[in-house]
Amino acid sequence: MRRGIQVGLERIMFFSDGVFAIAITLLVLPLTDAEIGEGPVGPQLLELLPRMATFLLSFAVIGRYWTVHHRLFARFDRADARLMTLNLGYLCGIAFLPFPTSLLGGHGDSTAAVVLYAANLVLIGSFSAAMWAYGAVGGRLTRPEVTPAEARRTLLDGLAPVVSFLPSLAIAPVSPTAAMLSWLLTIPVSAAADRLGGTGPEPSRAT
Repeated sequence: MRRGIQVGLERIMFFSDGVFAIAITLLVLPLTDAEIGEGPVGPQLLELLPRMATFLLSFAVIGRYWTVHHRLFARFDRADARLMTLNLGYLCGIAFLPFPTSLLGGHGDSTAAVVLYAANLVLIGSFSAAMWAYGAVGGRLTRPEVTPAEARRTLLDGLAPVVSFLPSLAIAPVSPTAAMLSWLLTIPVSAAADRLGGTGPEPSRAT
């Protein structure tokens, strides 16, 4: 029975890792598809700086979400249909992220582009928090050694991106630039979540 449960979790994680890998690769396509014409290359590269910046931002964000996802599933020892559904919603947001990233890189002064990008990240973070809240309540899907205090810290870790990007949804209609600057909150909020959540060794899986 234990072996069957572990295989189920491994399949979910393998599939999820594949989605992450594809999404993080697609982020660079707007840069590789950019045409560098005749003449000095430097000025043309400067024109691509907004796209480069959004690529780096989204790369860091996906990397953060992948880390959070790994931490969540390291603390689960079984899965059910609801967890799989929540995980698919989470991965839908990850797979969609290259589109708002490309849109933001070309139209960073657009309120709609900023709102779409931030809303997508808030949605991903919400699914992440929902997965953990569902699986951890009453130890429904978590490993026996996961304590209530650890469960609360892990939930905080997953909510960090939501806290970071949610304010920009209200700021963007007033100033898209200020909304994007507010995303810098991701750095201190994520660092605080890491400190509160701890970065100790992950639970080991029995074989």
